[in-house]
Amino acid sequence: MTYPLSSQVTAGQPTAAEHYNNLRKDALNLGQAESDAVNLGMFFKRFSNGIKLEYLPNHRVRVPHSSMNPPTLMINGYMLQSDANVDLPVGLISGPAAMWYIFAVRSPGSSTFTLTANTSASEGSNHRLIGQAYWTGSALISALSYLTPTSLLQADYDSGWFACTFNTIYTKAHGLGICPRIITLYHSTDSAGTSEWVRVTYVQSGINLYEVIGCDSANIYIQTGITNENATCYSSRRVSSSGFYRVFAWA
Repeated sequence: MTYPLSSQVTAGQPTAAEHYNNLRKDALNLGQAESDAVNLGMFFKRFSNGIKLEYLPNHRVRVPHSSMNPPTLMINGYMLQSDANVDLPVGLISGPAAMWYIFAVRSPGSSTFTLTANTSASEGSNHRLIGQAYWTGSALISALSYLTPTSLLQADYDSGWFACTFNTIYTKAHGLGICPRIITLYHSTDSAGTSEWVRVTYVQSGINLYEVIGCDSANIYIQTGITNENATCYSSRRVSSSGFYRVFAWA
């Protein structure tokens, strides 16, 4: 079926029932018959994206913000998106050992959300259950986000293949706004990555082995060995002092 069904109306032209109904189908069902498709409100009723949980001091959790994948979810039919980290307030979790449930909360007049916690998993009208964490009576452990897929998502940053050599620091702007939580570096012998990909953890620098990756909220740093000996890849699969690197990062 052609989408959209509706067409433009010129000034002074009457809006017929058929045209109105086509507009309604376009808006609610992407032009499909109601018998063939649920409406968009129902389709996105439990939509979420970019919702993760990480620990904070003082027995709290955070939904971290990433400019590449901002925390987004529907609560009670409202489309909400955070433009910054969302932190659980101090002092909400206390008392005897128990499972605490983490909720995203919608407030009228705001297009973002806040967090709260309760020992009951029941959702209120403006609450969305997003995860849980176990309180031992003195520490918060085992935080779990219900809205994070269990399989690894596509990387938030991919540098593509770039040439590497010894005694060099490579600075890659990842654009995530936070220090990535996962960074993986691969080595290849060709610029297209058609050879075996070997993960790089250490390189040789003189008589010592060193880890090669550092990061901050703006960049990923890769520092190769200072001498022309196993300086870009030191692995049982390959040793090299040249070649090509590719770095992946997840916020």
